Amino acid sequence: MARFLLGWELGANRGHLVRLAKVARGLVDAGHEVTVASQRLTRSIELPAGVALWQAPVWPRILANVGALGGPLPNTMGDILVRLGFDQPDNLPALILAWHEIFAAVRPDVVMADFAPALVTAARGRIPTVIAGMGFDNPPPHLPRFPSLTGQPAAYSEEPLLERLNGAMAAAGLARLDHLPQLFETTRVLVGTFTELDPYAQWRTEPVIAPSVSEPLGEAGQGEEVFLYADPVLLRQGSLWEGLVRSALPVRVHAQGASASQQAELTKLGFIVEPKPIPFARIAERSRLLMSYGSLGFTSSALATGIPSVTVHYDLEKALTGQAITRLQLGGHVHAAAIQAEAFATSLRQLYQNDSFQRRARDLAPEFRARLSPDHHDVTVQTLVELAG
Repeated sequence: MARFLLGWELGANRGHLVRLAKVARGLVDAGHEVTVASQRLTRSIELPAGVALWQAPVWPRILANVGALGGPLPNTMGDILVRLGFDQPDNLPALILAWHEIFAAVRPDVVMADFAPALVTAARGRIPTVIAGMGFDNPPPHLPRFPSLTGQPAAYSEEPLLERLNGAMAAAGLARLDHLPQLFETTRVLVGTFTELDPYAQWRTEPVIAPSVSEPLGEAGQGEEVFLYADPVLLRQGSLWEGLVRSALPVRVHAQGASASQQAELTKLGFIVEPKPIPFARIAERSRLLMSYGSLGFTSSALATGIPSVTVHYDLEKALTGQAITRLQLGGHVHAAAIQAEAFATSLRQLYQNDSFQRRARDLAPEFRARLSPDHHDVTVQTLVELAG
């Protein structure tokens, strides 16, 4: 029996913890001991019996509204890390120390990191580590600097960031890095995405694995609904909901974290409201068009089942997903804050009624579906067990 520590630090959606729970189940079923250290503690994700759940060390600005900080918008992963607190010299050493305390208590044989650069840094040279996550979360570590994802130069110079990082590494007794992307260098890297949705596809030197999706996916049926998978950010976008009302399309909604009163308001607007997550197979059979905030797992599921999708995005990661779907001619995207209700309603109706999108989505689905094998979580479990020896 081996001990495994699965950690998640950054990123907002529940997909991170869903992935950790599935990997934890695979490890427990194989007879191993598992501890999960999660950015967020919740009872909505079921962990296997016997798995210890810890609070992961928290990047300070996760506790604040990062969007209210002002300053330039991010163009690189380095810019994103700055906005999350990488520019403050005391933050990374504190995070590393906190992870070392967890290592001392858990004594893991192998670590898995899901968008957890401080965890990767803390484990460097100490514990075999696997990065297992999505494309956006995992820049190729061999690059001399983080590439721009927007075509615009980095908002923050990497040289002082690297100097600050190496100071933190030295204080923790760890070897210095030669370039900033080495933050994401580990024993093994398992990037789960379709290449078409990978913002670093042109720079990767190793193949990606299947994205993490919820099984069973089911298949596209003859449904006529629009299904919207929303989150707390989209719940606050009044023009989005007004546009959906004006579209006069049949809309079904599941909104993460929606209160009972918010669900009641959505019902009053004429939407069918699903208070709890529902199986994707059920969504697929009754939907003609899918909408989300840009969740990679949800978007990947749409591609594999052959249903066009619309991304209503509000940050760089989700905008890149929406742009990729638009390039594939399998849907569209819009910035949540830029929605004008009537224009949005018109565009949505046009996309909904366009049979060519439906045909193209169904024609391409078998190839995407074939790339879901071998399963993301099975590959991750197998890799972790191999490293444990």
